[in-house]
Amino acid sequence: MQAHLTAITLAVKDLDEVKAFYTGKFGWQMLAENEKVIMLKLDNLVLTLCSELLFSKYTNISNNAGSNRFYLTINLASKADVETKIAQLRLAEVQILKHPAETFWGGYAGFIADPEGNCWEICYNPYVEN
Repeated sequence: MQAHLTAITLAVKDLDEVKAFYTGKFGWQMLAENEKVIMLKLDNLVLTLCSELLFSKYTNISNNAGSNRFYLTINLASKADVETKIAQLRLAEVQILKHPAETFWGGYAGFIADPEGNCWEICYNPYVEN
């Protein structure tokens, strides 16, 4: 079976704040929205922001189950692009968790957090086509 990642869903406390972060800081476009779910269109997948209550009911995962044990990756075309994006995000007052640096596996990456602490890797991966 071939598998393609098509969506990422994040349980969030404040939909409006997190929506403003992704549409304002990253410039991502809205795909759909209601009072409990916001869908943002990325190039090849959908980022879904879901209220914690709906997420818990839908997945049967408790709100206290310990999130932030994962990170999401955005691959860019070069090390310079990583530096530029992290610098732009810093100017936009985004929390920088780790400044860009060479990785142990041959890439180049830095880490940021959204307003609720969800971790994103901003990465150049020489083994992936962009």
